[in-house]
Amino acid sequence: MNKRFLTIIFYMLVQVVMAQSKFTISGTVKDAKSGELMIGATIRVRELPSVGTVSNEYGFYSLTLPQGQYTLQTSLLGFADQAIPVNLTANQRLDLVLAESTQTLQEVVVKTTAANDNVSNPTMGVEKLAVKDIKNIPVLMGERDPLKVLQLLPGIKSAGEGNSGFNVRGGNSDQNLILLDEAPVYNASHLLGFFSTFNADAIKDLAIYKGGMPAQYGGRLSSVLDVKMNDGNNQDFHASGGIGLISSRLALEGPIQKDKSSFLLTGRRTYADAFLKLSNNSASIRTRFISTMSMPN
Repeated sequence: MNKRFLTIIFYMLVQVVMAQSKFTISGTVKDAKSGELMIGATIRVRELPSVGTVSNEYGFYSLTLPQGQYTLQTSLLGFADQAIPVNLTANQRLDLVLAESTQTLQEVVVKTTAANDNVSNPTMGVEKLAVKDIKNIPVLMGERDPLKVLQLLPGIKSAGEGNSGFNVRGGNSDQNLILLDEAPVYNASHLLGFFSTFNADAIKDLAIYKGGMPAQYGGRLSSVLDVKMNDGNNQDFHASGGIGLISSRLALEGPIQKDKSSFLLTGRRTYADAFLKLSNNSASIRTRFISTMSMPN
């Protein structure tokens, strides 16, 4: 009986010692800047990878660990990780504070074509221009003419000083096929070739094929100029314009039915008639001008 009694007492003492060797560490997780309680913060024990907890909706956490020295690692998305050494010899309270982690990211540039498109794309002799490219090129007297900009590209030469016509790789100007939304344009210039028919405010982009033209572009020997019109803004009304030395322009666009249809109105007015009035023999000059404009291109 004595041996049995001593065994029971010894077993109870071992259980008490083992129970007393575990301690609880608890506290709250707060934002260092505002003091707000942090929900969902992860608290892990570096020395015990399988042991950890998450702060509840009140920012409270609790861990029960055997006596010893540990390192508490606290992490939360958007905040810097924190590691705190703890000597756990008794139940204790430890409040954790997390600071925001800010990181400056590099800018993201979205382009319509890949950087190596000219290598991976087998199409040869194609040049494409967007409206913003046309507007960034300095031009004479502020008149941004798409055909005048084309004359600056390699392989394209002006048909004459101040003329909007162009020759491609030695061909004549009448050997160029000019399309406006797939419709052929037979006379692409005004005012003796000084102005082109195309208004930069009404154009989305243009592409010129200087060689190796696709099969759908037939009927010309030198090149193909494919011009696409602007669709118009179907979200908000927008107006733009400008006053230049030789012409003025105005563009209006906006939705007819939002997200479904839109309208686009553009106009351009030159001052050629005003210049003719300054001449002493304006009648004869106007007659020659009208007869020249009526001649076929």
